[in-house]
Amino acid sequence: MKIAMVGVTGKIGQHIAEQATARRHQVTAILRREVQLEGALSALPVKVVDLLNTNTLADAVHGSDILVSAYGPGTGNVATLLDVTKSLIAAARAAGVKRLVVVGGAGSLEVAPGVQLVDAPTFPAIYKEVALTHREALGLLKNAPDLEWTFFAPAAEIGPGEKRGAFRVGARSLICNAEGRSQISYPDYAEAFVTEIEKANFVREIATVAY
Repeated sequence: MKIAMVGVTGKIGQHIAEQATARRHQVTAILRREVQLEGALSALPVKVVDLLNTNTLADAVHGSDILVSAYGPGTGNVATLLDVTKSLIAAARAAGVKRLVVVGGAGSLEVAPGVQLVDAPTFPAIYKEVALTHREALGLLKNAPDLEWTFFAPAAEIGPGEKRGAFRVGARSLICNAEGRSQISYPDYAEAFVTEIEKANFVREIATVAY
């Protein structure tokens, strides 16, 4: 499968790209600026484009089977996430790429009927702005029914860790273990993410994975 991927250099994006490459998919890194990719990603073909320029982004992803984004606004203006999401949607349409899979935010997952994690009173204030922005980005995807999008949210806690290869995947609702914690490691999230790329089990849906 030919995958055009935004966000290859991020913590989550690196693992997704490595997993996809290990499964022998053809990954093209779509970068905002010239950087030296390292390790297993050093051999990836690279295209440097302005992510907010729909025309150049569409040219970069043209011919791909799927557009993947692990873009994160980092410590900058989180509103750029919305601008990039709009550009991704427009570029996918212009390039004729029907499938769009993005790394979403756990805040958009339900913890009770009609109640999302970001609205729970215990949700950490430090993460609220970015979580609410992810929810807005999800709204943009929902308004693109012509695309086969998936908003793949990680568990509430994601970080470095071993690859267990045993986890649960679901839709819409936060997945917790017996102790009430929602956790996943970068490599296991990446494995589940690439499986969604291959299987398309959650088209036009919020997917998630946790132990």
